[in-house]
Amino acid sequence: MKKKVMLITGLLAIALVGFSQAVKDRQVIPVAVNLNQVLRMTITNGGNIEFVFNSIDDYRLGLSGDAATSGSANPASSDPFYVTNFTVASSTRWDLNYGAEEATFIGTDDPTNNQLDLANVGFSLTSTGTHNFEAAANPQGTDLTAELWSAPTINGTEITGLENYPVLLIDDNTLAAGGEANAGDDNDNAFEIVWRCGTGPVEAGAAPVPMIATSLLDQDPSPAPDRYVANVIFELGIK
Repeated sequence: MKKKVMLITGLLAIALVGFSQAVKDRQVIPVAVNLNQVLRMTITNGGNIEFVFNSIDDYRLGLSGDAATSGSANPASSDPFYVTNFTVASSTRWDLNYGAEEATFIGTDDPTNNQLDLANVGFSLTSTGTHNFEAAANPQGTDLTAELWSAPTINGTEITGLENYPVLLIDDNTLAAGGEANAGDDNDNAFEIVWRCGTGPVEAGAAPVPMIATSLLDQDPSPAPDRYVANVIFELGIK
C-alpha cells in the first residue's frame, strides 16, 4: 500500500512539473507607423511677374530676367524682377503641372478684342537644389542617380514657351527599381524660373513648344496697347 501511495505521489509530482512548464502569459503591444503625406510648394521669390514695354528697343529685343542669353534691352545684367524661385517638400514621389488658365493673354482694357499669344512669354527652368535633371539626350529613367525630368524644357536645357494648363512641367525621373525618388525637402527640390517676353527662341528651338520667333514689334497684326494678363497655375501632386 505504501508503494502505491508513493507511486501515485510521484506521478502527481511529475504531472505538476509538466503542467507548470506549459503555463504561458502573453501580452500584446500594438505598434503602428503613421505615414502622413507631406506635400508643399513654396514660392520664395517672384510671385508676380509683369513685363512693361516702354521703348522701341523693348519691343524689338524683348525683356528678360537672363540678359546674358537673350536679346534683352538691358544686356548689362540679369533682372531679378523676372525671376521666380520655388521649393517643393514631399514625402513621396511627386510631379508638378503648370499652365495658364486661359488659352491666351487677355487684355484688361478690352477683353473681347485684345488677346496675346501665350508663347510670347517663355522661361528657363533650373534645379538649384541637390536633386538633378536627367541628361537632355537620355530617355526618361536612364540615369538612376537623377531624380528629375522636365519634358517641356528638355530637362532644363531649353527655353519653353508658356502653354495652357495642364502641362507636366516636372516629373519624377525614376522608372526602374533602384532609382532615386524625387521625394525630399526644400534643399533637395529647389528651382529657379527665369521669365522672358518678346525675345523669341534663343537656343536652337528644340523645346516642344518654343517661344514665338517674331518680336512684338514685327508681329502682324501688331498687338494693341493694353495690359495683358494670364494667371499661371502650378499644381503639385503625388505619383
